[in-house]
Amino acid sequence: LQHKRYPNIFALGDCSSLPTSKTAAAVCRQSPVLVHNLLQHRAGRKLNARYNGYTSCPLVTGYGSLLMMEFGYGQRVMEHLPWDQGIHDGWRGKLNYWIKKYVFPPTYWHGILKGRWYGPSGPFPSGSMIVN
Repeated sequence: LQHKRYPNIFALGDCSSLPTSKTAAAVCRQSPVLVHNLLQHRAGRKLNARYNGYTSCPLVTGYGSLLMMEFGYGQRVMEHLPWDQGIHDGWRGKLNYWIKKYVFPPTYWHGILKGRWYGPSGPFPSGSMIVN
């Protein structure tokens, strides 16, 4: 998340050139990495946190039904939902749709934007970065 040419410039989300989808889920995972590395940079230490490319893209499969596609760099599947994503009909697809419609908006406005939510790890940023 650090600029290759200007070491004091960092970016995340839409203003970065990361090879991943520009989604709120990606920003949730990038934020703790960025904060950690900014603090390391400020202290003159090695930047040892790495973003793993995680993103999540809801894919509408029908009226009131969707698949939650979660993946990282190299199209590595990184599912966090406790039910089979391969079956998008029935209650699973409807539950995914309900989550996207009713849970994600307040989570975005009252959690992500206020720095209180980090995606699948919830209010705990530790699961979102790789520290060497």
